[in-house]
Amino acid sequence: MAAGIAQKADQWFNLADVNGNGYIESVDLQQLAERVLTYLGYTKESPKWRRLHEAYAKAWEIMYELIDTDKDNKISRSEFQSYMERHAKPSTADGLLRPITDAEFAAADTNDDGYLSPDEFAELLRAFGLSTRDARIGAQAIDTDSDGRISPEEYFVASRDLYSDASVDAASSRVFGQLRS
Repeated sequence: MAAGIAQKADQWFNLADVNGNGYIESVDLQQLAERVLTYLGYTKESPKWRRLHEAYAKAWEIMYELIDTDKDNKISRSEFQSYMERHAKPSTADGLLRPITDAEFAAADTNDDGYLSPDEFAELLRAFGLSTRDARIGAQAIDTDSDGRISPEEYFVASRDLYSDASVDAASSRVFGQLRS
């Protein structure tokens, strides 16, 4: 596997394995949604709460079908890495990532202006569990048109490219902070 893809896959796996048991399971994605939404100040009555939970539930269904090769309802690091090695292409990311990035973007867009300020994006990354330093690095990395705000498309493209661009030097490689060597 390309070194960049392997590093990025590990980085995302570590974020998604919320309970730290070495597997990504449905409960991890639901706990991640809870953590993000609670951190951002939403309650269960919020439409954004429901939307993110639904997006993560759908993501789990897709991940289970595509990645959980032994169908034990959990995705090991090796299953995830193997999938990324074979399928880390922009075209395969659209169906899985677009609903997730749209729901995450909507949750982070706390003033509902259709864009994320660098601070709003950094708060989303902090909600994922990143350090303040890594959240700032991620926020700076994805404003590709340098207009001081992040569009839904910039967020989607950066998220997609994070897993499909093998380069560790690409701006998308810093979405979740600096990759560790």
